[in-house]
Amino acid sequence: MGRKPHESDRLVLGGHPVPAELMPQDRLAGGETPKIVRAVLPLSDEQRAEVLAFADSLPRQQRTQPAQMPVSFDHYLRSEGPGAQIMRLLANRNMNQSAVARAVFEITRGGRYWAASTYALVGTGRKELTPDLLGDLAPLLDIPADVLGTLTGVTPEGIAVPGLGEIIWAVRRLTRAQAEEVRGVAEAMTGSRRGS
Repeated sequence: MGRKPHESDRLVLGGHPVPAELMPQDRLAGGETPKIVRAVLPLSDEQRAEVLAFADSLPRQQRTQPAQMPVSFDHYLRSEGPGAQIMRLLANRNMNQSAVARAVFEITRGGRYWAASTYALVGTGRKELTPDLLGDLAPLLDIPADVLGTLTGVTPEGIAVPGLGEIIWAVRRLTRAQAEEVRGVAEAMTGSRRGS
């Protein structure tokens, strides 16, 4: 993986529950992820690194609600196959199927416009995880293509977005308000990039 493999990723890949202390900080923050994806896509690699540094610099807040994984995670946990593995990994990044659908729409510039329910079918093995679909999902994960291929038996076909998966991972430990701050920083950079 891009960095040392995350312990919670090891658990979800093994089909195990994630303990509360390793769950995303604030399930509501996951709704910000597609907006962050949209803001980060036009940025340079250096600007993405700045967004990541900002996200990493934000302090971890005390939980105000019990720790929870995104909705549908338990369905993916009870399912087998490559689609279930990938959707579990995405849920571990605090992305429910709606956030996944919206983020992929951004990554593909509108090329893949699927309903959230279709991603649920992928996660429960009723829709195939194809090379092009895995390629569209891969930038969200911060896991190298060859590792994804080994994990799933599917070779991803798509365009890499350096740094995006790392930002998404960093945001999973933040509250919704902090995720909004990260989005604001990225959007400000997008504005300055357009102006240059």
